[in-house]
Amino acid sequence: MTHTVERVRRSRGRAVKAAAAVTAAGVVLMGLGGCKVGTGQREPASTKVKEVLDSGQGRFDLTRPPSRDEAGMPAGRTDVTYEREDHTPFRVRVALPEGKELTLDARLVTFDAMAEADPKTAPPSTMDIHHYPATLAAGRDHLLAAAKEYGLDTKPILEWYEEAADPRPVQAPSTVRTPWLATKVGYLRLEVQGRYKPPVDAAGSDQTVVHYLFTWDPDPNA
Repeated sequence: MTHTVERVRRSRGRAVKAAAAVTAAGVVLMGLGGCKVGTGQREPASTKVKEVLDSGQGRFDLTRPPSRDEAGMPAGRTDVTYEREDHTPFRVRVALPEGKELTLDARLVTFDAMAEADPKTAPPSTMDIHHYPATLAAGRDHLLAAAKEYGLDTKPILEWYEEAADPRPVQAPSTVRTPWLATKVGYLRLEVQGRYKPPVDAAGSDQTVVHYLFTWDPDPNA
């Protein structure tokens, strides 16, 4: 089974999305829609990355813009990736403004400062989380729960599920995606997308991904 990671960048204070590859050298991130192959050697992880992956639990505070240290970003790096080599999930809890909290199992969490003028020294302004539900129906239910929690439109989720559950036309793209469902949670912009890739080689090889994207201005008062 392949794993695709689709990264989304956004200019600070704007809702403009553009695909970008994960820049961490040596990390192989494979999944829905493409792949990124590095040089074959991982760069040293920060202490926080090691603690999270070793313990299987990570807690992140987005009730205010996090610092580089709080995100686990090493000095001189534009981003940091939390991902186990065997792609097994780990528990993630994200404290959000307005008393909300996102808790889920993730295979991939990244922070980056790519939208900033000096991304190697600036605090992060983006957080990505990739959650892999066990089935398409579980993905639908997860998205519907997120829609209820954050006030998102449920119609695109139900339409996505119906399209993904039907046999794919020969000429149709193999991956079925919801549109990005956007809202605000305090100073954060939250976008959520569901993706489904039908089985390729054998039954059970299908893949469902729910992608959370948080973006913010590192200095909300600027």
